[in-house]
Amino acid sequence: MRHLPHASEPQSLYELAWNSAPGSMFAFESGNGTIINVNPAAEAFSGYSRKELLGLNIAMMHPESERDLVLAEFLRAEGQFSSEVNLHIKHKDGHCVPVVVSTSKSSVADGRDVVVCIYRDISLLQKYEHHLITQRWALAAYAGAALALWQKHKPESLLQAMCEAITRESNYVLAWIGIAEDGPGKPVRVAGVAGSSIGYMDGLQVGWSEDRPDGHGPVGICIRTGKVKIIEDSEASEFFEPWRMRARESGIRSCISIPIFLAGDKRGALIVYAARPEAFEPVAVEVFQHLAEQIGHGIYAIEQQQLLEAERVRAAKMEAQLTEALSAMVAPIVLAMEMRDPYTAGHENRVAEIAVAIGREMGWPEQQLQGMRIAALVHDIGKITIPAEILNRPGKLSPAEWAVIIGHPETAHAILRDIPFVWPVAEIVRQHHEKLDGSGYPFGLKESAILPEAKVLAVADIMEAMASNRPYRPAIDLAHVLEMLESQAGTLLDAEAVRICVSLFREKRLVIPGLITHLPG
Repeated sequence: MRHLPHASEPQSLYELAWNSAPGSMFAFESGNGTIINVNPAAEAFSGYSRKELLGLNIAMMHPESERDLVLAEFLRAEGQFSSEVNLHIKHKDGHCVPVVVSTSKSSVADGRDVVVCIYRDISLLQKYEHHLITQRWALAAYAGAALALWQKHKPESLLQAMCEAITRESNYVLAWIGIAEDGPGKPVRVAGVAGSSIGYMDGLQVGWSEDRPDGHGPVGICIRTGKVKIIEDSEASEFFEPWRMRARESGIRSCISIPIFLAGDKRGALIVYAARPEAFEPVAVEVFQHLAEQIGHGIYAIEQQQLLEAERVRAAKMEAQLTEALSAMVAPIVLAMEMRDPYTAGHENRVAEIAVAIGREMGWPEQQLQGMRIAALVHDIGKITIPAEILNRPGKLSPAEWAVIIGHPETAHAILRDIPFVWPVAEIVRQHHEKLDGSGYPFGLKESAILPEAKVLAVADIMEAMASNRPYRPAIDLAHVLEMLESQAGTLLDAEAVRICVSLFREKRLVIPGLITHLPG
């Protein structure tokens, strides 16, 4: 190996490479580690002059904790150094710089076994790597939290899910969400917490009152001022002094508190902790600020949804009460009709049973079936003004008498229209004698102009009337009644309602008291 030149000597091509190389190069004796030469880059990197470095042991360039490892690696046979070991150069001013080290094989120069090692500063690389890792942690936490926001939660379970998302598979060791309360001492209530350092929260006292010591920590300041508060190092921050020992025992070194603005004047904070100092770079701060904003929106949306659901339940309860009241009001009307015309007693109830059974087979919702039942129970209320001798007269009616009969749907409408039913009961009753081809009364409506309930009611009314005894004729055999209904399906009566009605009776799936003796077989 050639003599290693001093920078002031005339420079050959080799000497020019030694002096101009950007890497920090140290030449030392392989047997004892004594530095015998350095290049200018090594002087600049270490902060020492060449004169100060010559004669020093190479291990002295490293922090004390690394020196034994350096000697063991550098002085072993052939000087083959493992570059995977994390090492640092200790600068003259005391600060340490992370490096990777490359070494040559031992060679003879000027009668000595010499090893040349090159130190490369990787602090910038580590900074970029840390920046990328921080981004990955923050974005992973945000992705998990966004999923929690998307899912349906109660406010409490949402906040818990958010904390779990932030600390899952990340280097954030603890996350909790506090809600500011206005009680004595203005405590901060823990609304959600998760993380490997959850023991930190055991017995934790945090408030947001400016008059109490526990209100001057990062959480209290954040809630009181509405601004982000970062503790870069819990071991050095004066704001963290009351919780320093607790943090040390839990492996916590830094934290961030982000304000959460809730409905009205309510406030809270998202608090995230890391195991190392200075863990919250700008990208992480920005992510957590956006996350805290979304938490506020999420809680507001859930609360609004809960209010709407409570209102829906209240409205449904009121509607049920109204339905019950209206049903109770209908009962005496039906009784009065039956007392006036005992011969047709039960007709309304039987028609209601048939109509509701048809509607249920059609898949109608329960609310619609309730309206169907009410309309069926009062469908003949208009006949209350028709003299009994006309209603029960056998034989053909005169034109004048028939005019009285066909006027009963309009009379019923006039009676029912001002009752506050939640269904179009009055209109259903007015239309129950309309026919698909327009031959019905009172308006001669056709097809889609007739309400679905009125179409079903028409089938049920005809079915019951023909299959029951009347003053002017005996009941018609049920088999014949069903055939007559089928003959009118699609022309006068709704085809689907007829099909279902016939099926219910033929298959004996519907048994109506008063018609039982007419069932076939």
